[in-house]
Amino acid sequence: GEGKERGRRMGMREWPLPRLYEVLHGEERDRWPPEARFLEAAHNGDVREIKKIAKELDVQGHGIRTMVTNTTYMGMNALHAAGGGGKLPIYRHLVEEVKMDVDMPDTAQEFTPVSHAIMYGHLPAVRYLLDHGADLHQRRGKITLLHMAVVHGMKWNFTCWPEYSLVSFSQSFT
Repeated sequence: GEGKERGRRMGMREWPLPRLYEVLHGEERDRWPPEARFLEAAHNGDVREIKKIAKELDVQGHGIRTMVTNTTYMGMNALHAAGGGGKLPIYRHLVEEVKMDVDMPDTAQEFTPVSHAIMYGHLPAVRYLLDHGADLHQRRGKITLLHMAVVHGMKWNFTCWPEYSLVSFSQSFT
């Protein structure tokens, strides 16, 4: 089916983070760098686990919130990694409580959190990020969010989201 075909076309960059980390570090998660375990927890939507790992990483006493905000691995932070799982509680925690920047691109591919959510097909997460200030008109070169959504097979229901109308999307093409 369509899912199998997409799986065959996926390059290593598009593997889910846990799979990529297994290839890089082996299957024994306790041997992974704590930053990798932290991003896997964000990918899986596990707020409790990211707080636990952030506490482990906070050897200088900066606080859990600071560690959650500043911990990166392979160019990504927790908000980028959350796009792989698309679970709304992790977004609520990272955006509303931790106050992470919804438009900060990763340093690996220059994808923003909403780009990651689109890439993995998590429409509720896309909506959440747009509702919480993500830039609808952001570009990565000449690629807009709408282009990315179409490429990744996302069907946008414009009637459900009148505030993100077709007019807004067509403006991003200019």
